[in-house]
Amino acid sequence: MTCDGKGLMMDRKTVLVVDDHAPTRQAYAAFLLDCGYHVLEAAHGGEAILHMYTHRPDVVLMDIMMPGLDGVDTALSLRERWPAARMPIVAVTGSQSAIEQERMRGLCSAVLLKPCPPDVIASHVKTLVDAAA
Repeated sequence: MTCDGKGLMMDRKTVLVVDDHAPTRQAYAAFLLDCGYHVLEAAHGGEAILHMYTHRPDVVLMDIMMPGLDGVDTALSLRERWPAARMPIVAVTGSQSAIEQERMRGLCSAVLLKPCPPDVIASHVKTLVDAAA
């Protein structure tokens, strides 16, 4: 899947990209923006939670390993307020820990391993947005 900016949606869906590594976060955000999504960015879990309360994104794309409030704790916090059916989370991780990945599978709609090409992420986001429509 490639995005050329021509697939803009009338009712643009919002994706929140959460990653403490700015170049990765910005690359995913730019690609999703080119796909026609409205994109919000957060550098850590606390910022992600604030975005959830103020903007209510349709999909959250989140790194697991972050300083402070990591992806697991952030996902747990989000799940306390918003059930999985109403707010999909896609975890993206470089962690090779099978235990951590399994824990995220219980909290998230999908778990992707880094490095993850932007088109793979966009495909997962589209599937989740389409399922919610």
